[in-house]
Amino acid sequence: MLTKTFSNFILNNFLEHIFVLNIKQEILFQTNGTENLLGFSNFEIAEASFSGLFIDPHFSFEDTISKAEKFGEFISIENFKHKTKKYINIAFRVICHEDEETKEELYIFYLKDNTQQNIIRKDIIKKSLTIERLSKSRKIRDGQIDEAIYEILESSSRAVQVTRVNAWVFDKKKTEIQCIGNYDARENKLVNQESLPRIEMPKYFKLFETEKIIITPDTSKENKTDEMDETYLNPNDIQSLMDIPVRIEGEMIGVICFENVGSPREWTLMEQKYGLVAAQMLSLTIESHNKQKVKRDLELSVKEKTILLQEVNHRVKNNLAIVGSLINLQSEKSHDDYHKQLFIECRNRLDSIATVHELIYKAKNYTHIDFKAYLNQIIDHITSSYKSFDHIKIIKEIEEIHVQISSSIPLALIVNELITNCYKHAFKSKKEGEIRITLTEKAELVLLTISDNGQGFDINAISKTTMGMDILNGLVNQIDGTCDLTSNEKGTIYKISFSNK
Repeated sequence: MLTKTFSNFILNNFLEHIFVLNIKQEILFQTNGTENLLGFSNFEIAEASFSGLFIDPHFSFEDTISKAEKFGEFISIENFKHKTKKYINIAFRVICHEDEETKEELYIFYLKDNTQQNIIRKDIIKKSLTIERLSKSRKIRDGQIDEAIYEILESSSRAVQVTRVNAWVFDKKKTEIQCIGNYDARENKLVNQESLPRIEMPKYFKLFETEKIIITPDTSKENKTDEMDETYLNPNDIQSLMDIPVRIEGEMIGVICFENVGSPREWTLMEQKYGLVAAQMLSLTIESHNKQKVKRDLELSVKEKTILLQEVNHRVKNNLAIVGSLINLQSEKSHDDYHKQLFIECRNRLDSIATVHELIYKAKNYTHIDFKAYLNQIIDHITSSYKSFDHIKIIKEIEEIHVQISSSIPLALIVNELITNCYKHAFKSKKEGEIRITLTEKAELVLLTISDNGQGFDINAISKTTMGMDILNGLVNQIDGTCDLTSNEKGTIYKISFSNK
């Protein structure tokens, strides 16, 4: 059995201070050294009321005892009186115990200074709020690199309470490390810092291959940073370092450095964890900035190519117009209607192609073209060429359909050939007539129908190798389409269908 002296020795060397009270709240026992906790001696506390040590006017000693009796133990934190200070924050717990001999109800209070825990808790909250604020920063998210770097470094200096925080990135060849921001709390701003050649610090940078964080509590006693003594550490009076690599997709692209000036320093686990988060924030900033730069470069490139493409189509259209004008000049020299008609047909084909380039030039979409607008222009060109056929009526039933650019020119030429044939051959024995153009789309299948109510013709009597049919079949094959032709005494119908996928 332990002696009473030894038992008292154990009790008096607990980290917690112990008070034993009876049901009348009288102190039956207290460990020595209470003055180290509350400033009052054991005698002063014994002379006073124990419950009077609690500062909060709303604190209820009876409720505390009641909860301890109900649950067997009660734990809380309260501000206590202190002899030399305004107050002291103490974590305490109460246990109810019945003395085996006297059967008296006893209340055992265990008191412990909570000041350091409060400091740690406030430090955690401070760092957590800093991280939360940085995580919501639009400057970081939008890659506004100069503003974001200042925000990260300045916030980190305050959160970790360190003199200098700076950010570094390697150049493209990784021959040197360049400072992209160096915050100095003494000046409350970013200060200049020259680049450092990597070749002068091979041992230091080799550490990043094996360590997530390089910690140097006292640079004067560490050989892993002695390469930087003369060129960097001593000129800046840096006594302690915590350096964390910045990585993008696993590749180290730079470093964020926490530097204590004037005295050595131990870096806590919480500070190390914060440093890792700050490195991630810096990584996100650089990555966002790079993406924004690529986006801007891409947008500029697209804009330049768009302008170039517009210019190409504009010039092609103008060149075709020049060729058309030359054909008109040649047609004026024709001595008969047959040859003049050939020139007109060539001019119409050129106009059909030129119309495509004009619409592409004016449009914002370079993959599809508004074929309704396209057809209307083509039809207007053709009808203006056949002004003498004013007894022929054009009926248009055209839906608004966007077809691929690759199909537009063959389609234009098909329309040109078929309408021209109607004018030339369908109404030789009729004074009046109509040409109907229909364009519809269903389930990405486009149907173009060109019909007339002319005299018709014998399909079997026309050779498929004639120039007109040969041109038509060739154009239909270009768009991977099909052509269905019917003709009788009531007129002729051409049905061309093709996929618009």
